[in-house]
Amino acid sequence: MKVDDSFLNIARNQVDKNRSQDLQKEKAATDFEEIFAKHLVNELTKDSFKMSDEGGMMGQSNNMYRSFITDALASELAAQRKLGMADLVSRYWDHSTASTKK
Repeated sequence: MKVDDSFLNIARNQVDKNRSQDLQKEKAATDFEEIFAKHLVNELTKDSFKMSDEGGMMGQSNNMYRSFITDALASELAAQRKLGMADLVSRYWDHSTASTKK
């Protein structure tokens, strides 16, 4: 009975370890997509927030609003995986892992 229990514990630990690694890979892929989305949104909105009062109070608050909007849009795009970058990274990891196991 102890052999079965120890085998089950080893199997559970291995599954937990593999699942943890998969979750870390997914988080990294989503984080990469968020970084990409943030740069994309920054480029797409760079002319939308221009004001003549760059050095004054309105220009500073405008930059702050732009930053908030950019972060929110990038986070939403990354969470929904709309750009497909996270999927590409995940497929790359799956492919490279499969080829190293052969």
